[in-house]
Amino acid sequence: MSIANKITGYTQTPTEDCDFTWVIMDFPFYWQTIKVNLISPVFNVGGDDQMLFVLKLNKISTNGGADKGILNLQRVQKYEQLSCKYKITFIKDDKPVHAQSMKYHTFSMTSYVVPIFTLQSNELLEFVSSTGTVIIHLVLSVFTGDEKKFLKEESVDTNKVLVPKYNFDWIFLNESLSDFKLKTANGKEIPAHRVVLGNFSPVFKAMFSLDMLEKKSQSVDMIDISYDAAVEMLRYFYIGTIESREVSLIIDLLVAADKYQVDELKNECERILSSLLSPESAVDILQVADKYNMKSLEKNAADFLK
Repeated sequence: MSIANKITGYTQTPTEDCDFTWVIMDFPFYWQTIKVNLISPVFNVGGDDQMLFVLKLNKISTNGGADKGILNLQRVQKYEQLSCKYKITFIKDDKPVHAQSMKYHTFSMTSYVVPIFTLQSNELLEFVSSTGTVIIHLVLSVFTGDEKKFLKEESVDTNKVLVPKYNFDWIFLNESLSDFKLKTANGKEIPAHRVVLGNFSPVFKAMFSLDMLEKKSQSVDMIDISYDAAVEMLRYFYIGTIESREVSLIIDLLVAADKYQVDELKNECERILSSLLSPESAVDILQVADKYNMKSLEKNAADFLK
């Protein structure tokens, strides 16, 4: 057996982090009747009173046109350069309805306000929940020091025989020749093929080999597996790839791989999660690694947090 020493190097700047949620009650009343600009309570980052911020939602009226809403992130102190990254999400009835990708900004004496969103008034009103609230969720990280470098080392068996993948993309998510249904958590059904499922999962193979209810009904209830996770699992079975790089979805996929005893998929999820370690994801990844006894991933996440 030949073992290769695989090393990944990381460069990272330390941050202080803040998770802030602004709940605006009776938003239509403010927005349509009083017509005032709205300012959130002041919040700090990392418990540091030198890093105070507010969110401002300004209403801009245009001549003959629809009103606009501009959401700004503003630093309270107007001195000292400060660099940060941020992400804003609107939440309606406990579900994210409008989100941006991570953005970066440097505050200075002449630049202490950063516009985040500009929305038409009718667009903004679509984010009002059934209880009349608008909820804005901000994840803000302020860079606080010099860059740090660290290594992650692992051993790789270069003689490992890769499980062959089959090019079944022409019937992936296709009703053609399908003889089985996967019923996912949200009630959606996914067409599948027994020979493909049984080839990768001993759990599915047992269903089809024994006189089980699923064999007779030609379907299985996967009520604890999301539709997106089930699709990614089938993508791996049929095409041999995992398309998503969203941490929460890869965690769901890992849970599905564990339940249906697909060890190679579970290992691939472990590899992907190791590559996605970040200040926002490390704790969640550490928890799932501990729960499913994934020692290498647990070590990588713990080292990252240190």
